[in-house]
Amino acid sequence: MQAAQAPRTSVLLVDDQPSDLLALERHLSPFELHLVTARSGEEALDRVKDEDFALVLMDVRMPGLDGLETARLLREHEPKRRSVPLIFLTGASREEMSVAHGYSTGAVDWLRKPVEPETLRAKVRVFVDLHREREALRRQQAELHEREREMLEESRRRAEEALRESQRTLSTLMDNLPGMVFRRHPDQTFALVSEGCLWLTGYSAPEFVQGTLRWTDLLHPEDLGRVELAAAEAFAAGRQLTVTYRIQTREGGVKWVWERAVGVYHPEGTLRFIEGFAADISERKAAEVERERLVTELREAVRLREEFLSVASHEMRTPLTPLALRLQLLQQAMKEKGPGLEPLNRHVEAARGQVRRLTSLADSLLDATRISSGRLTLRLEEDVDLAALVRNVATDFETQAARVDCPLVVEAAGRIPGRWDVLRLEQVVTNLLSNALKFGAGRAVHLRVEEREGWARLTVRDEGIGMDESVRTRVFGRFERGVSERHYGGLGLGLYITREVVETLGGRIHVESEPGRGATFTVELPCTPPLQ
Repeated sequence: MQAAQAPRTSVLLVDDQPSDLLALERHLSPFELHLVTARSGEEALDRVKDEDFALVLMDVRMPGLDGLETARLLREHEPKRRSVPLIFLTGASREEMSVAHGYSTGAVDWLRKPVEPETLRAKVRVFVDLHREREALRRQQAELHEREREMLEESRRRAEEALRESQRTLSTLMDNLPGMVFRRHPDQTFALVSEGCLWLTGYSAPEFVQGTLRWTDLLHPEDLGRVELAAAEAFAAGRQLTVTYRIQTREGGVKWVWERAVGVYHPEGTLRFIEGFAADISERKAAEVERERLVTELREAVRLREEFLSVASHEMRTPLTPLALRLQLLQQAMKEKGPGLEPLNRHVEAARGQVRRLTSLADSLLDATRISSGRLTLRLEEDVDLAALVRNVATDFETQAARVDCPLVVEAAGRIPGRWDVLRLEQVVTNLLSNALKFGAGRAVHLRVEEREGWARLTVRDEGIGMDESVRTRVFGRFERGVSERHYGGLGLGLYITREVVETLGGRIHVESEPGRGATFTVELPCTPPLQ
């Protein structure tokens, strides 16, 4: 509330000297107060009966009732005015001791006459401001109480309207729900049932409510005992009952029903009613049966596929091994014959490359089937040097890297020993390096090996085509490829097998990449893997 709209602030001035009263009024004129004067203690007591004051300024020495006695009577006979602050005015130093004793009457301060204007205004300002703040707070509380009353009245009105609307809605819902709302007695006869019972059971609501038809009469004999036991246990413990079972309809058919119900109890704890909802779930049950059949067939198909892949991988390796050996022997024989067979030698070398590729594909398929069936095992060896292993693999790839114009930059200075499976670790490095050469052709590939706090870290970074977020999220999946198979080939198993091997060794792998900015694969392995 603005100052111009606020109630007036009254101050009572009590003094038997008119000149002193005029001086007080003049000193306090800047405050825009309502100044009420009294020339005696008796008159002051009359004034406080009719008006609320923010402050009382009272002279101590007055004829008749002096200031101290007036203050005492004010506190005794006007209890609601006890909180009004009172400042004594004294004209002689010998009265100061009396004024000090007068604090017991409720006085808060005293001033010596003649009153120094600034001191007077400073002290009055404090009590006036406190009074105005107190009055503002009181008005706010009154307004708040009024708003609360109005809100409670509005809430009550809305609650009544909501109750009427809820009753109407409940009635509509009960009649339109694809199921049956009910209230049953403990003996399974019905006190209330919605019209949905006709659609669910073939029996009408009056037949349930007015007759002797019990719900248990409709339950399938094979489900009756199970449902009764579940209901007895739930209602005895005060729990909600949720159960599915079959019923026999009026027409002789069978339906699957889903029921949820709660018990309503007497004050002494005995069961009074059973209230709940029952719905037909026959179609869902049929779908579940069909789904289970399809899942069983799918599992069998997956098992047969994995078995086929495993057998096919073994069968592919059987002719590839002697073929690779014969090609190697043929190439050696041609070298011994002289340089004239160099064109033929290139053809044999190309054939050997294709055999190696087929062998790698067969191995990948075999590893994938082992992983799927949980048969991927490790042969851990002590003191395996990861740095030396990476350098050796990089050396093996020098010819391939030169062919695609990819300089190999290896940072693996010191030894990084650990307890690992050498062949599987070589497989990890090989997969990552071949992947980098495939997608980063024409630019350098960087390999870095380091050790920190018992963990070895391998980083393989290329500067090739990179990948976006959609590819990064699935690149370690089985049979997943980051790019078209037509352009880069492969089964999409290399990174999948790499991740599985790394995780089996107790490590982790992740990739950072952006389109056009290459890719960085980071492998972190504990130097001492957990026990298998």
